[in-house]
Amino acid sequence: MRKRSAMALAVLATATAMTGIISPIATAEPSPDIAADCGTITSIADGAISALTPLRSLSPEDQRAAKQVYIGQLQGQMGSLSTERGRADVQNFINALQAAETPADASLIVNALGKLRSDCA
Repeated sequence: MRKRSAMALAVLATATAMTGIISPIATAEPSPDIAADCGTITSIADGAISALTPLRSLSPEDQRAAKQVYIGQLQGQMGSLSTERGRADVQNFINALQAAETPADASLIVNALGKLRSDCA
């Protein structure tokens, strides 16, 4: 049996944790200072699990490369945001992705995604 890398386990732990909170949150309106960015932010949050889950089946080298491609895509999306708060939330998610290397780090990603969702709920 192939040994799973720490990154694969972190992605798996994140995906497992997120399945319980990935559904849309609340009915309240987002605050006006971020509302203009919520379409992009919601798209990022909605696509995170489908973007990260395939990484668990890759070799550690391929995982790192795929993660960097995904981070590059997020940075491109961040460039289209018009609010400082929106950019900060996406940067927080990027930072969590960069820091997550072990299953114990999955909470970093879960918390960053939760922040993205809650700010646009």
